[in-house]
Amino acid sequence: MKIMKRALLSTVAVLLSAAAFAQTTTPSAPAPATPATRTEVKAEMKDLRKDVRAYDKEKAEAKKEIKKGDLAAAKADLTAAQADKKDIKADAKTLKSEGVKHPIKLADKEVKKIDEKDVKADLKDVKADAKTEQKDVKRGDLAGAQAAQADLKADKKDLKRDVRAARRDGIKHPIAKAK
Repeated sequence: MKIMKRALLSTVAVLLSAAAFAQTTTPSAPAPATPATRTEVKAEMKDLRKDVRAYDKEKAEAKKEIKKGDLAAAKADLTAAQADKKDIKADAKTLKSEGVKHPIKLADKEVKKIDEKDVKADLKDVKADAKTEQKDVKRGDLAGAQAAQADLKADKKDLKRDVRAARRDGIKHPIAKAK
């Protein structure tokens, strides 16, 4: 009799626990991001990168103006930089809510990567123009050499501009990193 009671009670307990587990729902995995949200995130990251670049540029211009002694222009640049900083924080908050971890650091890395890529492309163009100029001089083609020299001058100007932008964005030795 005692054995039957124990068996009956254990069976009832098993049935009740099974019923309790059957009623609880398992948490579903979050839905993967749809293509529409991925494009929105990419667009917002692009906007964040533009804001980071603008912030860096305004800060650099403010430093130049302070060195020149033009405090009014420096103050205007600093207020523009503060506005850019607010945009950066707002974009970062939006991106964090969409699941992007450390959006500002990510944007900084992407900006630096783009700068290095630009410097590397300019270095490649400068080397190619220098070789073309040397070949034209060896062949005796003065018109081709002058055209190559003009291209070389323009490419060096582009390289200089990209190196300045890279330094402003936080790369210490952009040409050395590009090689």
